[in-house]
Amino acid sequence: MAFMTKKFTPLRLVTLVSWPCVLAYCPSALADVQNIAANSISPISSVKAAIESTKVLEPTLVGVFVNGQEQGSIDALYESGSESKSDTQNNHYYLSIDDLNRLTMIKFLPVPTNTSNSVDTINNTSGYKVITPIGDAKLSINQVLYYQGQEYLSLSTLKKLGITADYNQSDLAISLNMGWRPSQNISSLKDNNAKEDLPIDYHPSRAGLLGLSFNSSLSASESNGGQNGESSTSRQMYADIGAYGYALGGVWGVNARGYDSTNEYKGSSADRFSNDGSFGKTALEGFIYLPSEWDDWEIDNLYWAKSGEHLATRLGINQPNSLGQGAQTSGSEFTGAMFAYSNRNISRHLSYFDEDSRSLLQNTSQDYQHLTGTGEAGGVAELRISGRPIARVQIGLDGRYEFLNLDVSQLTLTDTLVEVAIYAYPLARQPLEVRPILLGKRRTNAATNELIIEAGIGRTGNLINSDTIRRSNNNGNADTAAHLYTEYGVNNRLAVRGGVNTNIQNLQEDNDSLSWHAGANYSLSTYSNADISYANTPTQDLWQAQLEYQRKKMWVNYQYQARQYDSTKLNTSSQNESEKDRLNDQRHQLLLNYSPSDRTNISINQYYEDMAIKTADADDYYAYTSINHRFNDALNVGANWNTRDNRYGYRLTWQDAYRIRANNNTAHSAGTRNTIGLSGDNDSDTLSLRHQLDNRTNLGQSISRLHRNNNMLYQGDISYRFDTSSILGRMGGDSTDSSINAGYSLYGNQIGWLVDWQINTRKGINFGLGYKHRYVDAVPSSLYTDLINDSSFIDERELPAWTQNNYLYASLSFDMFKAPKQRLQVGNYPRQRDGSVIVDIEHQADTPIDYENMRFELDNQKVIASLLGSQATHSQYLISNIKAGDYTLTMDSENLPLEYSTGELQKPRIRVSNYAPTSVPIQLKKTYGVSGKLADAKEGVVVNIYKDNEMIQSANTGSYGYFQIFGLSPNTYTLKVKGYKDQSVDVTNNFVMRILLQPSTL
Repeated sequence: MAFMTKKFTPLRLVTLVSWPCVLAYCPSALADVQNIAANSISPISSVKAAIESTKVLEPTLVGVFVNGQEQGSIDALYESGSESKSDTQNNHYYLSIDDLNRLTMIKFLPVPTNTSNSVDTINNTSGYKVITPIGDAKLSINQVLYYQGQEYLSLSTLKKLGITADYNQSDLAISLNMGWRPSQNISSLKDNNAKEDLPIDYHPSRAGLLGLSFNSSLSASESNGGQNGESSTSRQMYADIGAYGYALGGVWGVNARGYDSTNEYKGSSADRFSNDGSFGKTALEGFIYLPSEWDDWEIDNLYWAKSGEHLATRLGINQPNSLGQGAQTSGSEFTGAMFAYSNRNISRHLSYFDEDSRSLLQNTSQDYQHLTGTGEAGGVAELRISGRPIARVQIGLDGRYEFLNLDVSQLTLTDTLVEVAIYAYPLARQPLEVRPILLGKRRTNAATNELIIEAGIGRTGNLINSDTIRRSNNNGNADTAAHLYTEYGVNNRLAVRGGVNTNIQNLQEDNDSLSWHAGANYSLSTYSNADISYANTPTQDLWQAQLEYQRKKMWVNYQYQARQYDSTKLNTSSQNESEKDRLNDQRHQLLLNYSPSDRTNISINQYYEDMAIKTADADDYYAYTSINHRFNDALNVGANWNTRDNRYGYRLTWQDAYRIRANNNTAHSAGTRNTIGLSGDNDSDTLSLRHQLDNRTNLGQSISRLHRNNNMLYQGDISYRFDTSSILGRMGGDSTDSSINAGYSLYGNQIGWLVDWQINTRKGINFGLGYKHRYVDAVPSSLYTDLINDSSFIDERELPAWTQNNYLYASLSFDMFKAPKQRLQVGNYPRQRDGSVIVDIEHQADTPIDYENMRFELDNQKVIASLLGSQATHSQYLISNIKAGDYTLTMDSENLPLEYSTGELQKPRIRVSNYAPTSVPIQLKKTYGVSGKLADAKEGVVVNIYKDNEMIQSANTGSYGYFQIFGLSPNTYTLKVKGYKDQSVDVTNNFVMRILLQPSTL
């Protein structure tokens, strides 16, 4: 019996599916399996016959293919008396267990029986236990054929073992297809996931600084006189300084904030501002006033956090996160400890940690679901989204398959087709069947069968700053703060949640009361979702329900809320007796959004409120409706109406989009755009025009008419953008965008003006400086409530904005990061949930490495690294959000200049842990090469290259006698070929080509 062997390429089976993996299709669905020793069949020397067949059996020589690869020939048994057609002959061909063990590496173990009198046993053996990489199976003795001292199985029986076997009459061969690929190593069956422990070259840093941030603002104002004739000069300054880093296996962060303000009031005087110079003095002092002399500085945030696969911890100043929706009691800021747990993986629920991080968990609003089903045993299930294969899993011997963690929140179920295709074996070209999958969306953080728990305990408030502590009975002591929140994904349709805490709406005389809440979210169908919740606090009960329905063109949302107050715990001295008895609110809200086409959108929102204490002249029912329509690429219109205040609004925008298309071949006209706008409401109408002269300069002009007094407000501005990279140099990065804006306003025969300068850099440096003099802003006054005094506002019925005599503002913010073993640099260090790798590439100054992105591989999986910074001979690249573990790092030579890529690149073994970066130095050395041909153009000739009489490389000539040898450092080499003349080659700082080797003469 003759047979051949061939090498196999191991392919790995995709067994678990998460949505980030969904972006890439993994067509290889074969498990990498170790060989079993040839004698792995336990001998049954006492068994003389499993089933002595009375059938007419004939040995026959057939070819055999395993997963499409030819494996030579084997002896099979054929039932010669069969009348079956060729396509049904699998029941009449048999393979020996010995051959099956050798070809497929499955293991057969005899199963003894306790009853020796059983008719289905031979010598106390009732069958075989079969061990395969995709599960175990059991064969009864009736399924085993005994012939001339060997055990055989029919081809049809192999399906129970996850092997699809077919006899092909035209090829006279048997094909065996399975969901794994046998290895050539002769060893016992091992865990496929076991990895050889290799020495680690680079470990994560133990402690250090990752980033710094600085934000500051200054505003100085001189207001016009109020109704009492007084005026004021004021100044407000704000700054915050933050830092974050890593230590003790976790991440830490700290943030300090400072405030300072001054106000000076004056009596009425005609020209007091222009005479005493108080505004200029106040503004100048803001620039020279040192932060150390400010009135108020406080530690606003301080924490340390650490996480593993299932558990996460945070110590310091904490804010419980509102993970759920609907009625809930999340609690307020406290100082203490927080813990979080997930029976799946806690990492995707964690907040991003930096100097301003406040909570341990965040609301991810991701609905991870599991898809399970049954199919062909040993086959493959393929998940398809809108016809595109995104993942494959092996079907076990029990016929079950499972796709884990499909993020349904990323799918638009109204126009997305989700299917599962079932294949008989991994290499099958056509599926046996394709099944549509009906999914619904839950609004939850927990995946199916995932339990999330967050718990915290400490003292209320920020204990580091005594003035922020929540006081109880005016004794200066903080109250105990404790909370517990849990969420569980029951199945693909239902998720439940609940929580309890001691840190919300508690009265001073009742610090020990508990608040609690519970809720559930259920996906009624592919298009609908329902949510119901209840919350109980010391002062009120709250019920809330929500029903949502969504189709491709329509979205409907109904919300109901009922609130009942506890009158015995509220201060009701100002209420009459009827109000005390009622003390409950009800709200109904119906939101409707309809898009009949991609050009039109209609929104109708209706509200009904039955409040315990009503506002005078407020209607219980009111509605808001809006319509927006895009006639074409140039013209857009919209209108809205609110019945509560009987207010309306409209807008019309026209842009010469067609002119841009017509002129885009002309350099002077490219990018030129005119925009005309008409807008208004109950108070005013505004006509605006903006003309973009070129890519840098644009002009604007607007006219507003006020309905109350028919006064006119005129405004105009000019903006110019330019690049200031040459001014800031490397500090600002390659891209520094600056803009200067100047404008005027004319209202009531009074002219105002403004000037503004903004700088924004790619590395995160932002600077702004501006001045306004009696300028009237056509913006809602509420935008500036944090910057100026109330006395500077003008009645909204008289003006749509505010005005001041003088107003100066300045702002500066920047970020810095520090890579391990590197100095501080201006720029952003991306926030991490997992681990990160910083590759420090050393290169020569005349050939720098400064690409925006570089490709690397971690255990043969491609990853993209972003440029952190570059110097004359060093460049730092960041590989971010890497799961903790051990990896082999490989640099992709395709990114490198030719002189760096031809040499042997380092492949260090690295360890990655959460938060702490792993610094990996890689030194690039320039190497070159030689190329040429043999004069007689012979192929397959060995070319040897020597250095100092020592052979260092060899290569075979290819077509027409050409050869290439790379990875040579500058030196003198000798090319030696048997039958040809030796040739000396000097490799300096370039490649040596067109070498011609002549045959030697006898």
